[in-house]
Amino acid sequence: MFENSATYTQEMFMELYGNKIQKKYPNLSFKLYSANKNNGGGSISDLIAAGVAIDLVKVSGASFYSLMADNELQNDVSDLIKLYGYDMNKLYPAVQEQMRMFGSKGEIYGIPNATVSTALFYNKDIFDKFGVAYPKNGMMWDEVYELAGKLTRQDGGVQYMGFQEGYSHLFPVNQLSQGFIDTKTNKATLNNDNWKKIIDNFARFHLINGNEFVPSYVDPFWKDGRVAMVAAQSAGSWDFANTTTINWDLVELPRFKEAPKTGPGLQLPFYAIASTSKNRDQAFIAAAYIGSEEFQKDFAKLGYVPPIKIDNLMDVLGKDVPKLAGKNLKAAVPLESAASPYPFNSYFGQVPGFLYTAYTNVVTGQKDINTALREADEAANKKIQEVIAAKK
Repeated sequence: MFENSATYTQEMFMELYGNKIQKKYPNLSFKLYSANKNNGGGSISDLIAAGVAIDLVKVSGASFYSLMADNELQNDVSDLIKLYGYDMNKLYPAVQEQMRMFGSKGEIYGIPNATVSTALFYNKDIFDKFGVAYPKNGMMWDEVYELAGKLTRQDGGVQYMGFQEGYSHLFPVNQLSQGFIDTKTNKATLNNDNWKKIIDNFARFHLINGNEFVPSYVDPFWKDGRVAMVAAQSAGSWDFANTTTINWDLVELPRFKEAPKTGPGLQLPFYAIASTSKNRDQAFIAAAYIGSEEFQKDFAKLGYVPPIKIDNLMDVLGKDVPKLAGKNLKAAVPLESAASPYPFNSYFGQVPGFLYTAYTNVVTGQKDINTALREADEAANKKIQEVIAAKK
């Protein structure tokens, strides 16, 4: 196994995945390599050069290209899907669409293990304090903007803020399905009307007096209890639920008027089978079991949202996390209304940082939106060309 994280450990993998797989398939054993050189890991290219025959690689979106395609590790498993009867129709439509986008001819390179998206979290105590009704599912961004204005105020020497956002979570799964790069020309796609709409939408919140942009919403919302609403990543890990003292809940991410029925897109981590594998069938069997209903039902109890359709999902989602009891977990991932995925490639990873810089320049008043996006587009294209040149 390869995990592109310096902090991920063998113990973490076994607790989440390995022990359950071995219970089903006792003949399988696992050795995890991480990006941490100090424990025998390293970059995936270093491991390949050292002769490590990697079987499975955990990827998510663009990391498929940087980890798999750039190292010629991709391996179409369509034959194994057929051989072992893995039912691709169990995947939600947006999940299946995204999995097929990695191949130019619809190849399938692995099996998804979860879905992650974004939602609107809110602090009930602040709403109660100021007598404002809680947010609801199906709201539009304009309605949330009005709420933010009502909830941004000073009280008892404390500055309460109506709204903050995790833009680095929101932008990659944006509701307008706006991509970062033209995969045919390898040119950035930052300087366009969709990104202007997205940035304008969030920037206006920070023009509310007292609701200035903060670089990280985490402590102001989860620890200090000074922020009423946060648009941020949902599902995945719910660790914050175990440590926070605020009275919180969540609703679906509000919608853009241009796409009133479309929720945010999905981040899709999956286990890709590597071309170096000497245990190709076994690697697939392990990945397919993680993506099976039997496994995913147990996984969902920990709060992870499955990529496949499961009967009575809401009866089990988050069941083993006491702090999630009574929360509106259905809002965590918009499986039925997810925005369509957009194409990306191995140069995608060069682009988002320039967009985030442009965004922070706009919301802090350093640049106007047109200048910020034009400069970000130019800088991203320059960086992409440098990377292309370095490969020659």
